[in-house]
Amino acid sequence: MPNPTDIKLRSLKPAKLFSVLNLDYPGLEEVKRAVEAGDRGQALAALLAYYRRKYPLPDPPPPLDAKTRQLADDAAQGIFQFLGYSPIKYEQPIDWEQDPHDDIEWVACVYRFQWARPLAAAFAATRDEKYAQAFVDLTTDWIAKHPLEQHERTHRTLTHWKGFAWLDIQTGIRASSLCMAFPILIHAQAFTPQFLAILLASFYDHQVKSELLPMTIYHNKALMELNGYMEIAAMLPEFRDQPHWIEVGHSRLYDKLQGQVTNDGVQREWSFGYHWHVLSDAVSVMEILDRAGIRPSDELRIRLHAMYEFLFGIATPELGTPMFGDTSRELPEEADRKSRLLYGALLKGSALFDEPKYTALANLDPSQLSPCASFAWREAGLYVMRNEWGPQQVYFALHDSPPAISSHDQDDNGTFELYAYGRWLMTDSGYYTYGHDKVARAWHRQTAVHQTLTFNGENSRSLARHRLWVVGPDFDAVCVDNASYDGLIHRRTIWFPGRRFFVILDEAIGEAKGVLDLHFQFAPGSVKLDAARKRAYTLFDDANVLVWMDPVAPVTLEEEEGWTGWYYNKRMRRTACRFRHSASGAPAHFLTLLVPCRGDKVPPVQAGLIGLEDLSSLKGRVEITLDLLGQSWQVGYDLAQRRAWCETKQKRGYAG
Repeated sequence: MPNPTDIKLRSLKPAKLFSVLNLDYPGLEEVKRAVEAGDRGQALAALLAYYRRKYPLPDPPPPLDAKTRQLADDAAQGIFQFLGYSPIKYEQPIDWEQDPHDDIEWVACVYRFQWARPLAAAFAATRDEKYAQAFVDLTTDWIAKHPLEQHERTHRTLTHWKGFAWLDIQTGIRASSLCMAFPILIHAQAFTPQFLAILLASFYDHQVKSELLPMTIYHNKALMELNGYMEIAAMLPEFRDQPHWIEVGHSRLYDKLQGQVTNDGVQREWSFGYHWHVLSDAVSVMEILDRAGIRPSDELRIRLHAMYEFLFGIATPELGTPMFGDTSRELPEEADRKSRLLYGALLKGSALFDEPKYTALANLDPSQLSPCASFAWREAGLYVMRNEWGPQQVYFALHDSPPAISSHDQDDNGTFELYAYGRWLMTDSGYYTYGHDKVARAWHRQTAVHQTLTFNGENSRSLARHRLWVVGPDFDAVCVDNASYDGLIHRRTIWFPGRRFFVILDEAIGEAKGVLDLHFQFAPGSVKLDAARKRAYTLFDDANVLVWMDPVAPVTLEEEEGWTGWYYNKRMRRTACRFRHSASGAPAHFLTLLVPCRGDKVPPVQAGLIGLEDLSSLKGRVEITLDLLGQSWQVGYDLAQRRAWCETKQKRGYAG
């Protein structure tokens, strides 16, 4: 690939449009005759008529929901509204670079033409010309003010982003937005032959930019850019370069995918929204290639299948995903099952790979699902423990990953989320925002506001090591390490005895001296912190969780500031706490029981330790005894033998 600094881009002039079209393409006979006769106006009129025949309007008109109509009505008046912010009117002449909420994501929404989608949907439903006229006026203005010659122009408020308007992700998503709007809005009177030339020339500019100056690193943006590129190629085969565009997409797809996805199928930003975007875009490109007669490689299908397997295994009870990293999640009451993110994703995966279990999970048919409901993605450092499928399941997701390929991950290795008996009980702090409040973003990203261990209150490193994963007949166990700080390894081992509760052993291994804290956060709601008895528990009516430490353990329990951001620009307060160890650093350990339960009664707990006298020796063998829920238990691990166990009256050992 040539040196990017040597590439000079120039926008295609609308007057030169016919020089890049294949006038011998079937259906363009009248266009070709007009071009050869030198009648450009007639040629454009014929081209518009061709596209109107090619892409008929839906009949009957599709329904239009109230939210989309409002967004379209606002956009028709130059009013934009994104991300939960207050609406902003863009006065004439339009200043596309304005950043009214001091948030990069607002500016990105504008440059990605997200306002075009409701305008197209409203026109399809109503045939009202005001929506098409707004699209034509806004698009014409944007194209005129953003020629390719200025693709490196620095945005005045986002000076750290060179060429923000034509950045890979803006270019790719904008192309997708335009591809959605084009087949609908061409039927409007406002969509004139002259505007057709302007828009088709801009489509060509998008292709030139994405082909010659693509994103070269492995990142979700690379697939978003490639998908937009391929959507244009699929929609506009009338361009002479279209076969070449298809070949470019074919040559880039697998490389752009495999470099950012683990062998066990997880996108390496460890942030589930981006996993889904990458998977969705890759499937879209694959299907475009398939329609062009290019069969996807076995390697590509294997990697995509693994990505769907991950979504199947990681799915939360209400068909969402854990909120690790920059991941949002709808509140349980905000949508029904069929509108959830993973519902459509699972049905799509089921159709692509003939996996009936995906459909069974989407439609909640446990009879078609394997009794084994716990999964590990060892390369990615992600784990899920479940006792069953369905809305009443106990669900525990653990994150302990290697360094991510972007900043969408957080320094929170060892953190987890817990759902049980129909409600979230312990949730992630979320990410809240990208741009408008740098202090709040930093707060949500710090280690101390996640369910893990900190040393001197500092942020940890992400240097994970998988040690053990066991799925037994009636228990699960996982052991992971993270080289969190200089001189301190955080080893977290979790047992799921009887798949009823959790035993968590946190070991600070090493010689670092300082303050050791173990942090826990609860779902919003009332929580009782019992410092004298070293326990905390939620106070819901239907289901609760107890966080317990031995009353004689050398720790103190204190409340901390708590927030959770479940969606962009939205957050709420919640209760959080820490257990501070009396030891002056490593070696030390915390033993915690996490007991989810139905109803509002706190279960009685007793526990004792065996074999933890010398943590500094790294012997790698542990046994723990406890009495809980009317039974006596013993759990343990032996890393040398790659073995973990859980026993009640009869000892059972399993290799992992």
